[in-house]
Amino acid sequence: MSTLAPEIVHLADHAKAEAEPVSRFGVPDENRLPPHVASIYAKFRRQYGFVPNWLAALAINPDTAYRLVTFYEHLFDPHRSQLTAAERELIAVVTSAANQCSYCVFNHTQALANVLGDTVRAQRIAQGFHHVRLSAKEAALAEISERLTRDPSAIREEDLQSLRSIGFTPQAVTEVLEISAFFNYANRLTIALNVVPDNQFFSGRDIGSASTP
Repeated sequence: MSTLAPEIVHLADHAKAEAEPVSRFGVPDENRLPPHVASIYAKFRRQYGFVPNWLAALAINPDTAYRLVTFYEHLFDPHRSQLTAAERELIAVVTSAANQCSYCVFNHTQALANVLGDTVRAQRIAQGFHHVRLSAKEAALAEISERLTRDPSAIREEDLQSLRSIGFTPQAVTEVLEISAFFNYANRLTIALNVVPDNQFFSGRDIGSASTP
């Protein structure tokens, strides 16, 4: 028998023992979740096949997870939205990139790639939209999202009017701001808790957006 085998097993066990925690507070005992959050876990398992780390991390306080999921599902409901799926995901990616929220960038870059049908373009936008040839609408959405994230007091009436001039209604402009503001909220929770990206992001598996944050 090779003398290397025990060492290999030992190193593998050590790596497993030293696995990075999902978040700074860990995750709750799923068997003790209240029904309104347990049902969210079940829904994510049906739709994506797993419970994403962001949900497990936020469920340490079950109502935090419930509030965020409820808000997100209403905000991203295509039957209610003034924007296209690609526009919503572009805002999510640019906002998350400006905040350096790696979890949300991983998640929503994949979602943006799905709706664009272009993985490379989505990844380039996530890496720096200023270096991508965007349409007038895409550029305007990206710029207002980045500005709202980095320096909200710098937004002027003319910035909103510029969105109006390229076809966004006042209702749509308000939703643009709301989506970016939502991701600023979700990003800050995710960053503060140091939520680790799911292994599924790196497996090559198409998981859509195990949204959000």
